Formats: sequence, C-alpha cells, structure tokens
Amino acid sequence: MTTPRFSETDLDGEVVFDRYIVDGDELDVLQTVLVTAAPRWSSRLRIWKGPRDQRAIDASRPGALREAVLAAASERGPTYAALVRAHGRPAMERISGSAELRGSTGDLVVVVALDEMVVSPLGDRKNLGNGIDLQVRGARVQGRPGNEWLRELFTALCQQLSPAWGWAGSAAEYWAKAISDPPRTEAVGRDFGRHLPGLFWLNFFGRRLTSMIGESRLLSAPADSVAPLDAGVLVGVASDPAQWASRDYQVSETRVRRHLGDELFFTKAQPDRPTTVPDWEG
Repeated sequence: MTTPRFSETDLDGEVVFDRYIVDGDELDVLQTVLVTAAPRWSSRLRIWKGPRDQRAIDASRPGALREAVLAAASERGPTYAALVRAHGRPAMERISGSAELRGSTGDLVVVVALDEMVVSPLGDRKNLGNGIDLQVRGARVQGRPGNEWLRELFTALCQQLSPAWGWAGSAAEYWAKAISDPPRTEAVGRDFGRHLPGLFWLNFFGRRLTSMIGESRLLSAPADSVAPLDAGVLVGVASDPAQWASRDYQVSETRVRRHLGDELFFTKAQPDRPTTVPDWEG
C-alpha cells in the first residue's frame, strides 16, 4: 500500500473514549452537534455500507443516529454466522464494529467506532475502541473554510463528550507521524497501552491525561493556543494545519512536546523508547 496523496485541505479529527459510548448519551449528543454544525449535510444523513447499501437516518428524530450506528456496528455477515455454527461463539464475542456516516455533500465523512471491551488487544498493542473520526475533504464545509469549521466542531465534541484524548489536523500530518512507511503500512503509532499517537495541530487531553500531566503544566504550554475545556485542556500547536511540515510549526511542536513530556508521544525516530500513559482501565 502506498502513501495516499492528501491535499493540504484534507483534514481529519478524532476523539477517543475510555468508556463504552453506547451506555451514555454520547451518540445522541453527536447527532445534535452534527445537525447544528452541518444542517445541510445532515439533511441526507445515512449509514454507508456501499453504493447499494445506504441506510437513511432521520436526523430530526431523537435517538435515530444512536439506533442506526448500534445496528450497523453490531451487524455480522453470513461468514461469521457460518464460523459460529462450525466452531461456536468466540471467547471475546461482543459488540465491536464501526459505522460510516455520510450526508448530502462529499466534504465530510464521520466514522463512529464502538467496542464493549473499552481497552482491547490489537495484536501486541492496546486499543481504545470507542471513538468518533471526522474526515474533511474539501476547502470548505457548509460554506466555511474547512479548518475553521473543523476547529469549531472538534472543540464542541471535546466540550460536550469529554473524551479521553483527541486530535485534529492535516491528514498528511497524521499519516507521516503515526503510520509506518511503505512497503508495509500499519498504524504503528496506535498503542494506547504505551503512548499517544503524536502531537498534532489540535490536541485534547482529557481527565486522566490532565491528572497525569498536571493541569498547570498543560495550561502553561508554549503553544499557539491553550484553553481549559470540560475536564481537560485543549492545546493548539499552530494556527494553520496546512503548515505542519514547515520549520516554524516543527519548532513549535518540539517545544510543546518537551514541555508536556516527550515520553507521552510516539515517534517514528525512536519507536521503542520508554513511554508512559495513564491506566485507562483504572
């Protein structure tokens, strides 16, 4: 697999949870936030399984998104059913899966991941399997610059959903920092049992991370922007996500990393160095 060719307007955002988000009101809040931030896009909200399998969601009906996402993420195909008949149910069987949300325009895709096992094994790594991924593909969303719109939506999700950790920035930045180089392509930066995937344009440090790092240290970070948010802190490395490869951005990133603690973050240059994260199950 080759490295995708991202444009400078291709932006991603993600919030990750240290809890099973079906048990609370997270998906209902997500529905409200999306309808508010992207009303035109939400007017044709649907689960996307493929060109011939699109399942409409009535965004005006309370609870509709939650029902649709849970049904899609829980769905198992005929191959799975045949394996269960032949070998019995697996020991770790649970609700675990994802649902892709699309709307009336192609500038935004939202992917919701669910996992009853909050901290789950992923090979020899540990995964936090509940999360919301935002994919902005276009210079503008809802008539606004994509980076402004994403910053506002990302901030709203962190404020209202209280995730464990979150990031937003250039899709190319995430790929460069957390995905291995070809020919073998894998998410080498995603091992929440050891480290965070990296430091990006926007970063949210939730309750456990704020307690471990220290709120005063986070709020005094030498960053472009810092703000307390819900039970955590939002740290912005720079003003423009498209400048992630520039010298000024990299200098700012290095300064913030050192201030918060290099041991928190994955780096390709030293993938096996000692790192530290909170006890997500404690």
